[in-house]
Parts: sequence; C-alpha cells; structure tokens
Amino acid sequence: MLVLGQVTLDLGVIAALVAVGALLWGRSLGPKDGEPITNIGYFATFAGMAALTVSTLTMLMAFFRNDYTFMYVAENHPTDVSSLAWLYKVSGVWAGREGSLLFWAWLLSCFAAYVAYKRMDKTDDLSNMGLMVTNIVLALFGSAMLFSQPNNPFKASPAEWIGPSGELLTTGGMNPLLQHWAMILHPPTLFIGYAGLTIPFAFAIASLIVGDSSKRWVELVDRITVFSWLFLGAGIGLGSVWAYVVLGWGGYWAWDPVENASLLPWLTGVALLHSFTVYRRRDGFKRWAVMVSALTFSMVILGTFITRSGLVDSVHAFSPDPVSAWLFGFMIFAPIIASAGGLWLRGKMYDGNDEFESLTGKEAAYYFNNLIMVMAGLLVAYMTISSAKFIPSWMPFAGQSIGATAYDLLARPIGVLYAFIIAVCPILSWRKTDPATFWTRVKYPLISTAVIFSVLVAEWYTNLRPVYGDMVKLGGKGAAGFLAFGPEWVYSAIALVGFFAASLLISTTGAMFIDGARKRASAKGESFFTALGNIIFKARTQSGGYIAHIAIGIILIGLVGSAMYVNDVRTLVNDSPGQSFKVSNYEFTYQGSQDVQQANGDTISSATFAVTRNGTPVGNISPGMTSFAAQGQTRLNAAVLSEPLRDLFVVWEGNQDNQLSMNVKINPLIWFAWGGFALLLLGAGLAAWPKYRPELAVIDPKKGISRAKESKRK
Repeated sequence: MLVLGQVTLDLGVIAALVAVGALLWGRSLGPKDGEPITNIGYFATFAGMAALTVSTLTMLMAFFRNDYTFMYVAENHPTDVSSLAWLYKVSGVWAGREGSLLFWAWLLSCFAAYVAYKRMDKTDDLSNMGLMVTNIVLALFGSAMLFSQPNNPFKASPAEWIGPSGELLTTGGMNPLLQHWAMILHPPTLFIGYAGLTIPFAFAIASLIVGDSSKRWVELVDRITVFSWLFLGAGIGLGSVWAYVVLGWGGYWAWDPVENASLLPWLTGVALLHSFTVYRRRDGFKRWAVMVSALTFSMVILGTFITRSGLVDSVHAFSPDPVSAWLFGFMIFAPIIASAGGLWLRGKMYDGNDEFESLTGKEAAYYFNNLIMVMAGLLVAYMTISSAKFIPSWMPFAGQSIGATAYDLLARPIGVLYAFIIAVCPILSWRKTDPATFWTRVKYPLISTAVIFSVLVAEWYTNLRPVYGDMVKLGGKGAAGFLAFGPEWVYSAIALVGFFAASLLISTTGAMFIDGARKRASAKGESFFTALGNIIFKARTQSGGYIAHIAIGIILIGLVGSAMYVNDVRTLVNDSPGQSFKVSNYEFTYQGSQDVQQANGDTISSATFAVTRNGTPVGNISPGMTSFAAQGQTRLNAAVLSEPLRDLFVVWEGNQDNQLSMNVKINPLIWFAWGGFALLLLGAGLAAWPKYRPELAVIDPKKGISRAKESKRK
C-alpha cells in the first residue's frame, strides 16, 4: 500500500510535467501541426488526476484499515468511539501536514481536469496556456511532497512502532481538538477554495502569454472564481464555529496567524470578483483583474507558508520545514513578479475603461472597494508575519507578535467605512450620479434605514451600552480591550456608526430588489412576487451579489454585538449542589457533576447548572471536559444556551481547592453573525450557479435559420 501511494504520487507529478511540456511544445508548433501534441497535454492532465486520486484513496483506505505501517496514519489516526468515528478516519487524510498537501494537490488536479474537460473541444491558445500554468502549480505542490521528507505522506513507520499483529505500540493519534464535526468540514472547504483560486491566476497569466486582453479569460473563470470564494468563505465560517465551541475561549475569531492565513485570499478575492464585474460590463479594471488574480493566489500560498514554514507561532501551525519555506516562499513572489512583468511587456494592450469622472459614479465605488480590500489584505498579511526574523528591525512592529486588540483598532473603522461604500454603490450610476437621481433612489431606503437603526439603537442603549461599564469596572485583560479605543464615546460612536452603516446597507440593497420587481411586474404584467423571483433566479450573478451585500449588513450587526459588547466573567463556585453565582442578570445554580468513561479509556466529565434570568428559568447548561487517554490531553467542552438576542457561553475550566473554575460569556446578537454568514453563502452560491443562455442562431444556406439549444455557460 505504501508503494502504491508513493508510485501514484510520483506519476501524478510526472503527468503534470508532461502536460506542461506538451502544451508548450504544441503551441510552438502552431495550431495545425501542434494539435496532436497539445492533446497529449490534455490527456496527461486527466492522467495526473487519476494518479493522484489513487494516491489519495490509498491513504484513505489505510485509515479505514488501521494500517499503522503508514507513519502518517500512526500519527494522525482518530481515537474517538462515537458515531462520528468513521468520519474522523476520513478527516484524518487532511488532519496533518503531509495529508493536507496530498489532499490539496488532488483537489488542484480535479480543477485542472475540469478545465481540460471543458476546453478540450476548443484547445485554443488561451485555454492551453491556462491549463499549462495550472499544471506548473500542481507540479510544484507535488515537488513539496517528493523532495521534503517531512511533507511525504507515504513514509513507513519505524519497525518498533508496530506489534506482531499490526497493532500500534506507541501512543498518540489525531489531535483531540480536531475530533469535532466542524473539523470534518472546515479543512476540505478551505482547500477547495484555495485550489480553485489557482484557476483565475492561471488564466490571467495565460492572457498575458497569448496577448489576449479581451474579457474572454474572465468569462471562462468567473464562475469557478465565485465557486472557490464561496467555499473559502464556508471554510472560514466553519472554522469560526469550531473555534467558538471547541477552543473554550468563547469567541469565533482571535486574529491567530493561521486564522488570518485563510482570511487573506478571501479579502483580496472580494476585490477580484468586483474587478471581474467591471472587466465584463465596462471593459475596465483590466490591470486590476490580472494583478489581483496573482495577489489572491499569492495570499493562498502565503497561508501555506505561514502554516508550514515555522514562520510564526500558532496553535494550528505545523513544525518548520526548510524545503517548504523556500518552495512556498518562491511561489508567493513569482506570481506577482510574473504578472507585473507581463503587464509591463504588454504595454497599452491592457489599458481599459478605468477612468471615473466623479466620486459619485459606480466606477469610483468599485475602485475604493478594490483599494480597501487589497490594502486590508496586505496590512493583515504584514501584521501577521511581523514577528518573523527576516523582517528588518526598522520596519513597524518588527519582531513583535501583534495581539487581537491592535487588529480590532484597524479592522473596526475600516470595516464600517467599507460597509458605507457597498451600501451606496448599488444606487449610483456609471460615470456620474446627479444629485436629483441620487435623492430619488435613496429617499425611500432612508426611511427603512431609520426604522432599522432605531431598533438597533434601542437594543444598544438597553442591553449593550451597560456592558462597557461593567467590563471596565472588572479591570484586567477584559477591560483593556474596551479602553484601547480611548474614551467611551469613541467606542460607542464606532458601534452606532456601524449599526447605521449596516441599516443603510440592508435598506439600499433591499430597495434594489423591490424597485426592480415593481418595474418588471409593471412591464411584464407579472405579480410582484413572480417578478421578484424572476429577478433573483434569472439575473443570478447580480442578485447573488446583492444578497451577499445584505448578508454583510446583517453580519456587521452581529459583529458589533458579539465582538464589541461581550460580558466576560470568571468566577469560582463551591463543588456542592445548590451553590450559585451571578453574571449580569443571569443566575447559575450548580446541580452536580458526573464522569463517564468511554470504551477507549477517555473520560467525559460534565457539570450541570440551572439558569434563570431575572428569576425566570431559561434552561439547564452542562459544560464539561474530555480527558483523552491516548494523547494525554484534555479538551474543554463549552456549552451554549441560545436565546434570540444572545448566547450564554459557559466553560468549566477545572477545579481549584474543591471549587469549580467557571468562565461565562454573554455574547449578544451573535446569531446575526451566524445568520448573515449563512445568507452570504446563499448569495455566493446563487452567483456561482451556472448560467444558461441561448447560443446565437446558426444560419445554414440550405436549411435556413436553426434554433439553437440552451447550453451551459463555459
């Protein structure tokens, strides 16, 4: 089995190199003479995917067979005995450094094969070079496994690890923190996003190679780009769910370096999607599209570099590896240099309709959207790696590990500004918006904005504002996060302006749907809801984008509450039933604890509390912890009691002198963040949904005009 996995991995890399050589050779021979050679490149792409599929399945079978002759299986096998145990065997494939690279390479080969399948009947220069660049990236990923022993997934276990019957004699296994349902889904969704974002970069380089600055390359990759960005966002969200309920710190984002690694391409991906829109619709932002395609791919590789190079410390990062550091370091800078060099060589060919005559035009809004997203990505990237040794001492924050508060100081005002930009963008006209037109479009949304904002202000004044005073009085680390913004009025102003931006964003974008449906209903004689449905499902790209904008407004409401006004209290309670403690207007009464030993030796402990709010029972909550026998580790099992406008998040952190150490957080409006995230995925999914359109009618001299069939947009 080890030999099969290694050989097919080797064949996958060889196939990628054959594809690169064949596609370049075929192009040098010209369209007619080079066609047979070019086809070899396409078939080699399919062969590479087949080989890597066998290699990945070999690893999967090793987990299900408990084949501990695979060192990777011995080190990453799950020890869970619940109903999810078989799924943890699947997730073991990507749980560690070696397996995650193998899985990523396999996904990339699948994207390459998909492109080859879609474009094989054309084999035009643009498609050939796009496929060639994709195979170069695949070969580099494969090389990271073949030429670096720590990255090789098919290493054999030392003989002393394995007993006479194939049993594992050493302890260890999968990190207990990874044995959670969210980690079954979180890494593969991220990797799908990472692998897919290679394709727009590959075709951007292809457009430079062949000198085709038309929008054709964008049209070929726009759906794949949205699809990949969708999965990247889903992966970030699932990681946030995992962090919320597993890590025990009661939050979903801590600005950890590896968390930032997945955020970086998501941010620049927003700029990429908007650049594609202007490219397609206005023949503009051509240089933006090429450079942001390269930057987004570089951000993907930077995330890999951060995780695998030992560059920064993180609970998620793997041990350092010099080969990975050099290889991925090269892959970070090469795309940007190649794209910039290509644009310089092509000169005016990539001039586009980038000028905007007024700040009141859509072009200006798109420009500032791109500027903010790219600068945010670069800034977060720099802050993340600022502690690395290669950063010169004269640069800001050099040698410093930047904490979450510093990120918040930047992210909150920038995020609010960005919300205002995308709130106004839909009601602007191209080039310039005259005041009368702007007022006509904004006056009714301002009414709904006032209504939504009033409700949010009431919630802020009643339930959120008092949290500031309560937390400052407690002092310590919790108070520092509030006081870092200066006087209370500054903190409150950020929150209220954030609420207003969210209200305006939801209102202006929602008004676009209402106005569009009303006009269509009048013109087509349809009912309002029929017209609305037609707008949503027939103009999916635009409708999906607008739904995503509404989702961002909802998420912003959740972020103001659940990130800025968390009531966080640590306390001790006697280990005696009937004892109680209070947090805000909630009272927790201890009911007792229990220990349950699992068949594998793990012990699950839980403590139960009855919860009342202002004397009214709201339910029971049972935080706990699991002691993993094989790994010798303990995982805190947070418990969450949800109410419509807040979560009670409770962690039992252990015992001290016959007392239970408890951490309670009241997370207000957090369900707006989760709900907005779900809506964001829905909008992105709608935008990524393949669009059907009729082909142009074919005129045949003998048969006349033939009716074209509908075909999927390629």
